[in-house]
Amino acid sequence: MWSAVALAAPDKKKPVVPDVKANVAKLDVWKDDLGEYYVVPQVDAFKFDDAGQWVFFGDAKNLYQQRIIGASLQNNAFSFTVWSPRVASGAQATLDTSDKGLVLNCGSKDNRVLTQLKADEAKAFFAKATFGMRLWKRRPRFLARDDDGVYYFVDMLDEDAGGNGFRMFVGMKGAMKEMAMTNVIEDSGGAIYASKSGNLKIVVADKTDTAFWVKGGKKTELTVLAPLENRYLIYRGLGIYGQLGVVCDDL
Repeated sequence: MWSAVALAAPDKKKPVVPDVKANVAKLDVWKDDLGEYYVVPQVDAFKFDDAGQWVFFGDAKNLYQQRIIGASLQNNAFSFTVWSPRVASGAQATLDTSDKGLVLNCGSKDNRVLTQLKADEAKAFFAKATFGMRLWKRRPRFLARDDDGVYYFVDMLDEDAGGNGFRMFVGMKGAMKEMAMTNVIEDSGGAIYASKSGNLKIVVADKTDTAFWVKGGKKTELTVLAPLENRYLIYRGLGIYGQLGVVCDDL
């Protein structure tokens, strides 16, 4: 649902990608059978609170820092919970070090056991690969639908990407179109996302939000949907987004 809480001011300090090239001796590289690569820190190489920033995923040329939303260290083994919204059934993706090596779990019963690159292979890999910040820099702001299955969705830039940058999409699943926005209003009373094709209006109530699509004088009441509970729908079902640059993105 849309929140009436004021938006935080964008962080003026631009995030910086960790210097992977200078720390290759502290990192391990693994590969799956799809030609995807996983870089994780060795257990004793960094402070526990800093270890998550050294998890990267991608192909042989371009890898992106992963958003770690949980981590644990037990029996000299890491477990990283990785943001991956296309994992079905509300499960989370995890990367776990164990006596079997590095194991990727995409929320299913079948884990992917990865193959570690040998020392000479890892050296050649690090020499050619580039490492960047998180590829995906947007987040859901609002989601609703009408009684005919037409969805109304608004997203925005993450705060560390500058914030704002609102976009609005309208349509059936798999056929949504971006609306050319003309104005954005957000305050304690709700929100108005105005476009050339119509206006999405959200009214804040005590316990629930009420939303309407207004077009040509016609007002259609919408059912408000919580983005967190509908993350798989947003990132997969609606058909809006392409590659996210995260583990388990191929599901």
